[in-house]
Amino acid sequence: MTGAGVSAGGRVVVGVDGSEPSVQAALYAAEAARRRGVGLLVVHVTPWQGFDDALPMAGREVKARFEESATLLVEAAADTVRQETGSGDVTAAVVDDHPVDGLLALSADAALVVIGRRGLGGLPGLLLGSTAGAVAQHARCPVIALPEEWDETAARTRPVVVGIEGGSGDDEVLAFAVAEAASRATGLEAVHAWRDPSLEAALGGFGPFVDWSVVEEDERGKLSRAVAGWRDREPGVPITETVVRDRAAAALLDASAGAELLVVGHRHRGRFGRVGSTTYGLLHRAACPVAVVPLER
Repeated sequence: MTGAGVSAGGRVVVGVDGSEPSVQAALYAAEAARRRGVGLLVVHVTPWQGFDDALPMAGREVKARFEESATLLVEAAADTVRQETGSGDVTAAVVDDHPVDGLLALSADAALVVIGRRGLGGLPGLLLGSTAGAVAQHARCPVIALPEEWDETAARTRPVVVGIEGGSGDDEVLAFAVAEAASRATGLEAVHAWRDPSLEAALGGFGPFVDWSVVEEDERGKLSRAVAGWRDREPGVPITETVVRDRAAAALLDASAGAELLVVGHRHRGRFGRVGSTTYGLLHRAACPVAVVPLER
């Protein structure tokens, strides 16, 4: 299937670029699709949109060869998924668009978008900076960024970890995280990190006189209230609560070392807004796959 009008149609979407990490992402996405009971759409997005009329004949020939190579690339990835998983509901497509724009368009009606953290460049953050980070930042559905050489089988005894802010978006993030934990038959660890460097700086020498245990107790209450209803809604998922006096990025990076999946929320800041520093750091450095759940402003 080729064209800019490809639709996800409620499937899990995975972007591939011919690299081994992207093939591993496709296999990971196939398992995510199986758990959801939906099909898998394997796509390679080419940056040649609108060049047909502008390019001379030689350029069009180059474009045709490029598209042929792209088709072979994406079909090879899809065939690997079919052979490795036995799934018959795998579709391959070449989308004629900029990689970020193409994946964002597909996210409008996708169940999930999966993308590898590294691409053909082999450098951490190279693909992330140009594609994965931008997709996670603006996608209309959850996005999972997969680290290189991730061993899903070895991680299956680990919990899903979810970052809780203690704010209005927690329920959306928890809904995704609880569903992931339930589908994986594992537990959920809810992590709430609290630290206010600006307040600590303002207190100056008075910091030692503050009863931080009172503050911590209040933060524990925020976390308990956030997860309380989910224990009743999904009693089969054991939920543990962890409160850490630290920056969110540091606390969640530590938690990712023992997680099967790390789930965080991200608020859209407009077309030209940047992904938050916490989410950006986790996408780059987390030891496990990171799921970014889009939140309303």
